[in-house]
Amino acid sequence: MNGQSSNITYVEMREHTVIETKEGNIVVIHEITLGDVVISVILAAMLIFMVLERFMRR
Repeated sequence: MNGQSSNITYVEMREHTVIETKEGNIVVIHEITLGDVVISVILAAMLIFMVLERFMRR
């Protein structure tokens, strides 16, 4: 155990939010991965091209 009391010390904290409840604390870790960025860009590009295509037809 090396003297550590909980597993939360093994998580590298980047950006997090702590929500306090009467049962205990809820820790939400905010992360974005490269895959999230790629999918978001592809979806946004598809939406823009679909809108532009509709305006070009008129």
